[in-house]
Amino acid sequence: MFSIFRACFGTRAVRKALLLQAATIAIVAHPAFAEELTLDDAIRRVLAAAPQNAATAAQVEALTANRDAVSLRPRPSLEVATENFGPPVGDLYDQFQVTATYSQQIERGGKREARVALAERQIDVVGAQALTQRLDLIAGVQLAYVEVQAAEAGIEVMRQRLAIARDFETEVARRVASARDPSFAGTRARTAVAEAEVDLELAVHARDAALVRLSLWWGGPAEGLVVPLGLFLDLDTVSGPIEPAAADVAIYQVRGAQADAAIAVEQANSTRDVTVSGGPRIIGNGDVGFVAGVSIPLGGRRLTEARVLEAQAARRRIDAEREVELFQLRRALTLAAERVEEARHEAEAVQDRVLPGAEQALREVRLGYDRGFFSFADVAAAQTAVTNAASRTVEAASEYHAARVELDRLTGRFTTLAQEAIR
Repeated sequence: MFSIFRACFGTRAVRKALLLQAATIAIVAHPAFAEELTLDDAIRRVLAAAPQNAATAAQVEALTANRDAVSLRPRPSLEVATENFGPPVGDLYDQFQVTATYSQQIERGGKREARVALAERQIDVVGAQALTQRLDLIAGVQLAYVEVQAAEAGIEVMRQRLAIARDFETEVARRVASARDPSFAGTRARTAVAEAEVDLELAVHARDAALVRLSLWWGGPAEGLVVPLGLFLDLDTVSGPIEPAAADVAIYQVRGAQADAAIAVEQANSTRDVTVSGGPRIIGNGDVGFVAGVSIPLGGRRLTEARVLEAQAARRRIDAEREVELFQLRRALTLAAERVEEARHEAEAVQDRVLPGAEQALREVRLGYDRGFFSFADVAAAQTAVTNAASRTVEAASEYHAARVELDRLTGRFTTLAQEAIR
């Protein structure tokens, strides 16, 4: 991938274009792998198949039912009481009496509205948590996707290594046939080809295994999928100000709103409710009367004040946790951005400074070998240096994208896709 392209072309853009062309040729050559799987496609598959969807839906359904329940007024009660059992003695107050009383509690202070608001804020918290869970899923599938891309790039490195080894084997065979080199040189060249073939097979196996691990995220088969290299070697710098993902900050906003609603509930509970009652009273002599009453609970002031203070303390705790989380998020953002830049610098430095020297050395050693100035070991060492430089570039690019995944999660790059799953 790198050595042949570098030997023939001088710009990084041309090498990237040819890398994409090589990947396209590989797809055409393997019709079984005819379906290209983009990162967005993989993310949508994971979000659609995530078991968290059912759990979140059930939780929202339960909280919605709870909201409907707390929106109901207190149930009335019907009480039937009897007095003065026994034979009548003529006194009205000793007569057998039956009293039926209908009672209704009247809520005051906006209790019902406060309960409904608290239930709605609880639903908001579940929705905000579901969004961050989806972002975590996206980060996981991103890492698996990058692993497949890195394995695919490693295959290209091994293919070019095999091409170089075969080309050199042909040249050594001619020299052995003309008695310019001993026969063991041909054996060593064939062994180098065999080694390159084995490494290529292992690279293909690693790619296939990475595809299986990727497909496990949505529980589908890996057969028929291919992950294009795409912009694997396009290592952009981190530009502009970076801020924590709005979804991570929103968690504390909705929790704060929930805490405010809880405070409102406790404050509403400090208002005493009134219970009114009334009903007929039937006396044993056949007379009928009507009774009515009003009841107001007494005491409980200190308890309600304590509960309000408890709810207010919970609100302050959420504010403090929010500040701690923001501090940790900004620190993590800074470290992730530094890691991205470090990996990008390494990859570009290897491509621009190490790899050209290794390829130039290989060309010079090959030319000197043709003229009898260098040994087979010198050529093999030069080939190994080129392959190592190309592999190091792939490793640095893989590290770059892994760091970029962390940065994407912290900044909420795929929030729009995550919200699509919620809708």
